[in-house]
Amino acid sequence: MMTFIVSPTRVGGASMMPTYEDGDFVLVNIIGKKISGIERFDVIVFKPPNDGIYIKRVIGLPGDHIAYEYDTLYINDEALEEPYLDLHKKQLLVTDTLTQDFTLQSLTDHSTIPEGYLFVLGDNRRNSIDSRYSSVGD
Repeated sequence: MMTFIVSPTRVGGASMMPTYEDGDFVLVNIIGKKISGIERFDVIVFKPPNDGIYIKRVIGLPGDHIAYEYDTLYINDEALEEPYLDLHKKQLLVTDTLTQDFTLQSLTDHSTIPEGYLFVLGDNRRNSIDSRYSSVGD
């Protein structure tokens, strides 16, 4: 028998749109998984080192090399699809990109994600404070 303890949490902001809208309620497993139990593309709720509570999507796991090029996610040099971004991408002009090009190294000076860390992004890539801009993924 498994026991789950959950807590309702209200989503604040637009960083996870359209997956979660500002004001949506989500149930959060407050016991939580350790990093070893979190999988790529899971949506997690966490307290960053600064203030507040964040909801973001896990993109990179320890040991991963991450790059974005021409709106395509590359993990360890393999292109991966992100179907949860399809609605956003359809709304863009042909010449626009949802996610600006970057490499993990250009953002963090690490070639791979260190043990004990995750790389997280909001689904609303143009309006999200996430691992690209801060130590949110710490």
